[in-house]
Amino acid sequence: MTSKLKRGAFALVGLLAVAFAVHYALFGSLPLGKPELLKDDDGESEWKEVDA
Repeated sequence: MTSKLKRGAFALVGLLAVAFAVHYALFGSLPLGKPELLKDDDGESEWKEVDA
């Protein structure tokens, strides 16, 4: 029973490592922290009124 649990834990950690490696290869950064689209711009991108 313990060897099954260890093998499953190692498989999970291995898959996580592969996922991190693939994300780094595709996007050039690790998938940690706040997503790029949710970052605050500190008011740099304000809505502009458009005359219709």
